[in-house]
Amino acid sequence: MVDLRVSSVFVVTLFVPTLSWAQAPAEEIETMPEERLPEIYGGTPTPICGWPTTVSLGGCTGTLVHPQVVVYAAHCGGNINTVSFGENAEAPSFSVGTEFCRTNPAYSGGSSGRDQAFCVLSQPLDGIPIVPPLMGCETGVLTGGQEVTIVGFGQADAVPNYGLKRNVTTTINNIQNDEAYIGGNGEDSCQGDSGGPVYVRLSADIGGDDTWRVFGITSYGGQCGGGGYYSMMHTQMSWFESASGIDLTPCFTAAGAWQPGPECGFFPKDSQNANGNWSNGCAGGSTGAWSSICGQPFNSAPDDTPPTVSFVAPADGAQFDSQGVGSVDIDVVADAQDGDGWGVASVELYIDGDLIDTDTSAPYEWNLKFPSGVYQLSAIAVDIAENASPPAVINIGVDDSPPADSGGDSGGDSGGDSGGDSGGDADEGSNSGGTGGSGAGDGDGDEAGCGCDVGSRDGEGPLGFAVVTLGGLVWMRRRRHGR
Repeated sequence: MVDLRVSSVFVVTLFVPTLSWAQAPAEEIETMPEERLPEIYGGTPTPICGWPTTVSLGGCTGTLVHPQVVVYAAHCGGNINTVSFGENAEAPSFSVGTEFCRTNPAYSGGSSGRDQAFCVLSQPLDGIPIVPPLMGCETGVLTGGQEVTIVGFGQADAVPNYGLKRNVTTTINNIQNDEAYIGGNGEDSCQGDSGGPVYVRLSADIGGDDTWRVFGITSYGGQCGGGGYYSMMHTQMSWFESASGIDLTPCFTAAGAWQPGPECGFFPKDSQNANGNWSNGCAGGSTGAWSSICGQPFNSAPDDTPPTVSFVAPADGAQFDSQGVGSVDIDVVADAQDGDGWGVASVELYIDGDLIDTDTSAPYEWNLKFPSGVYQLSAIAVDIAENASPPAVINIGVDDSPPADSGGDSGGDSGGDSGGDSGGDADEGSNSGGTGGSGAGDGDGDEAGCGCDVGSRDGEGPLGFAVVTLGGLVWMRRRRHGR
């Protein structure tokens, strides 16, 4: 078995946008017959919108495992600026920029089983049907003889020999040392497929629901057609979620325990087929129901109990001195819990009755610049079932003394009405109610099984900084990504 399928030709291809693999000098390619990057051998081109979560990274292949996260191989490097979607790497349907990429720090080359990396996209792609990573009890399917499908944009034993998305169905040979050895007999991956996915169907005859999962990351191998080695996603899921700050496992914790969230179900059954078109995100095709492969489904019990919310900081009645500057930065932190419910979808922050922000992932925190004055802060938590909490209310002052009592029910004046709207009341629904509903759809909180260190998606569009001015109050919401 040769070393990683990496060569100087690949490095030039990946980091110099004007030079594609197809343009690389033929003499350079021919000098490395034994060290070739993955390509699809023995496969066929995919139809339009076939395997839509398989993406081109300009010399490598990757997998969209979350509307905002692409997983690929660490040996492709961390300098991925663009992710392309479609069936032709040379003429993609569309491309999206990346916000940041990370390679697994445990990767040291060779047969380590740690050849994993990811990129967070600059914007979420909510319309593409996601095939989730294989996790928990589902990984029991990874045994010798299991049928799987390898997909990639690399070179092929067909014309054209590079750039088309191709797939080949083959079998697992064995799993050893956190790596899967897959393929052979002319069915394989090679140049250009590094980082690309291996999919497996959880078929009904093995206790599944005929929906697809993704588990493999194309890593290295020998001569094309002879089989190759694949790192796996589930073995490093804690790192993926911690480093990205995003929950990638809608049915499980990062450690693989069954903990279904609102996105745990309705996974694709026929990702390999033509469904829809790229203008509608390749939507369509049959799906499963709520997943119950490893336990009770998400909606197995009703959730009629509202969540709870409280302020962690600042303290009620706190007074701040601006030291003559006329304003002071204050960290506002709230804690929300949903007990035995489906989980918290969002926390809304109000100041003097005005909605300032809706945060859809823990930690619920804001950094705000308060001018001199007295302020009433209210927080309302909305759960995934759209139950709204009673508001938590505190008073604070800057260069002034706040009221001695937050007023208890006075929170109803500043946030109560909006809280009712957030809960999705049929008679009183408003824009806040719509916000709460949006949070429920994201399902990115820790309650759904995220191993995240930090929150990163809050329903406000692309990640970054937001600055709002409200009657002299300036606030800047922190977005941290574990960088």
